[in-house]
Amino acid sequence: MISRQTKKRRKDKKKVIYLVGEGTGETISKIARAALAQFNRERIEVKTFFLVTTINYISRIVKQATNDEALIAFSIIQSDLRDYLIKQAEHYGVTAIDVIGNFIIQLSLFLKEKPLAVPGRQHILDEDYFKRIDAINFAVKHDDGKLPQGLKNADIILVGLSRTGKTPLSTYLANQGWKVANVPLHPDMEAPLELFEVDQRRIFGLIINIESLVKLREARLEQLGLDAGSKYADPVQVAKEIDWCISYYKQHPKWRIIDVSNRAIEEIAANIVAEFTKKYKK
Repeated sequence: MISRQTKKRRKDKKKVIYLVGEGTGETISKIARAALAQFNRERIEVKTFFLVTTINYISRIVKQATNDEALIAFSIIQSDLRDYLIKQAEHYGVTAIDVIGNFIIQLSLFLKEKPLAVPGRQHILDEDYFKRIDAINFAVKHDDGKLPQGLKNADIILVGLSRTGKTPLSTYLANQGWKVANVPLHPDMEAPLELFEVDQRRIFGLIINIESLVKLREARLEQLGLDAGSKYADPVQVAKEIDWCISYYKQHPKWRIIDVSNRAIEEIAANIVAEFTKKYKK
């Protein structure tokens, strides 16, 4: 017999949804946001997997979805990749929804025309489209402190401790056309000199509460198959890092501090853009 405590844990456990796309994920993300707005987001965790172009990557995603008991919503145009994902999902008993494919099939039957099967063709190749592509490439090249000499070309620079969401925020903002670089901070690591040579109003320091950061780091360690009790996720060590980070931010008064604790990425990104626009116009 299942205990009452076990039933409660199952009830409180968040439902996980995987968004999978072979492009930047903009289309499926918009569809998912519109649909999820009808539900209680506190009970839902969304994980994104974009630029999915290989069978091996799909295999890893489906296996991970099995462990998470997740629902997969995907937008994959290439037939071999799409068919493989569907077969893998069926094999592992994972529910997978072809968000756009079913509509394309019905259109094909109605129009009596074979679809072109070109990923991302729904985007008109205008100036905004190329701006987003440039921004995405920039974010990838300048992720996690890489190529600090390019910081001068960034619209927005994110700094913060490990696992404060710098990379997903950079990617999300890049999809909106912002050139974003991010730089990790740590008490035992010197920030690149280039960070202090750019307009300091472009820099946003991410801060997070202890409980949230510990959970994020524990999840990362588990994902890597490492000991969750290591120093990296130790609450005492995490608290020291956060205290150091707050003190460090105070030394740079022109930086805008953004609290990312328990906030959706869309909300944080909107906050950053609003503050950037307001502050940089001054």
